[in-house]
Amino acid sequence: MKLVNPTIKYKETYLNLIKAAQKNGDINEMGNAYRENENFDDMLKRLKDRARGKNISKLDVPSSMKWVIENNEVVGTIDLRHILNKSYFERLGHVAYYIHPKKRKKGYATKALNLAIKWYKKMPINKILITCYSDNEASKKVILNNGGVLEKTVQDKQSGKTINRYLIDISDKIFPRVAWLTTNRSCNCKCAWCYANDYKGKKATMDYNLAKKYIKELPKIGVRKVILIGGEPTIYKEITKIIKKLADERITVSMASNGIKFSDYKFAESLVSAGLKNVNISLKGTNEEEYLKSTLVYGLKKAIKGYHNLKKLGANVSLSYVLCTNDKTKIDELLNLIEKNKLNNISFQFYKPSIFTNDYNTPTIDDLVSICSYVYDKFENRNINYSIEMSLPLCHLPDDLLNNLIKKNRISTCCHISKGKGLVFDTNFNILPCNHFLNISLNTNPIKPNQIVDFWNSAIPSEFRKKVNTYPNDKCRKCDKWKICGGGCFLRLISPKNERG
Repeated sequence: MKLVNPTIKYKETYLNLIKAAQKNGDINEMGNAYRENENFDDMLKRLKDRARGKNISKLDVPSSMKWVIENNEVVGTIDLRHILNKSYFERLGHVAYYIHPKKRKKGYATKALNLAIKWYKKMPINKILITCYSDNEASKKVILNNGGVLEKTVQDKQSGKTINRYLIDISDKIFPRVAWLTTNRSCNCKCAWCYANDYKGKKATMDYNLAKKYIKELPKIGVRKVILIGGEPTIYKEITKIIKKLADERITVSMASNGIKFSDYKFAESLVSAGLKNVNISLKGTNEEEYLKSTLVYGLKKAIKGYHNLKKLGANVSLSYVLCTNDKTKIDELLNLIEKNKLNNISFQFYKPSIFTNDYNTPTIDDLVSICSYVYDKFENRNINYSIEMSLPLCHLPDDLLNNLIKKNRISTCCHISKGKGLVFDTNFNILPCNHFLNISLNTNPIKPNQIVDFWNSAIPSEFRKKVNTYPNDKCRKCDKWKICGGGCFLRLISPKNERG
């Protein structure tokens, strides 16, 4: 059995499922999997849009509809909601499924929910909420067989029935699918704010021969994607070899870069040919003079040229820009730069001070909320794909702004710490809580490649994740916005394109 996105390949057996549901008199239980008088192509488009949070009503949420396939036949449907609004939180939960009437009581629902749980494990949430009426013994059995724990029972105002609310804990049950490799701490820019400027590590450059041993282990423990970071990874001497080694292990290779060296087409071509798939280029200014002031090098034109070189070579290229002041003129200048140079796919990040710096110029939360609102107003109606990576509790955002960002799939967070969704190695393969922690690793002794999983699930990393996971807390649970955002700043909306984790 498997879960697949709706596709024309299974059209005939899907229509057979519709006929069976109509004959059985429970077609309404198929929910979003079926619309009366809707043709097949329109249905495919509607479900694809819904997964991306597009063209959905105010009462709905982004959700991925999957078909349950057994022996090339659609035996059911299952609706996997990415987030919960008030209605879904109180009544419906994350998951809704429908099984062909002739396939019931044969374990299909239990298997389908088990596959759904594996799908949700790609998302940084700790628990899945599943509900059913208290008198539905079959559904209760399916949920309990998949580890559901009864949270409480509530009275459903719409039906008058009692609803059982079950939680399935999926935290810390899989190893991170994403790893960050710090190739080096050196850089071809001299950004005044850079957290790596005062790096005092014993080893500021990754040993390639040692790296090969760890890379060979990564796919065995479930890592599917590696992000190369620095410093500036493009100036690492063995960067092409590292990329090829990762690609040979069938690991998707991404990179965070300033983009300057990609202005050399042959260099860009060599990295893409080696297996580099995704590159995020950090824009450190909106004009060449500002870039020079920030980095002490002329790099903006080179970064833009690098962006277009990578696009030409077929790589997936995105941009990032840090919102660090409430200066709205900079956003206007950035928008002009993007449109003038035909750039796209930009993520806005909020300024985050390093634990090693005494930065008294840190913007206030009110400043960041104000500039976030301005970004939304300026970019939303443009033909530009953008997202905002939140590093502040979402309850600080105005209701309308928060709802619009969620509904349009414009909001995420880059923080993976509390959920244990990212494995960060420094240049000596110590494990860091995140890249900003530099000399502060979770381990005190070196970790061998075959010891990574055991250490990750040991007391110190587990306790650290538990301590920093303060959202949702009791205050969050009393807040109406928690029913929308899930609690604080650890939200991430994942569209089907980004399901790789």
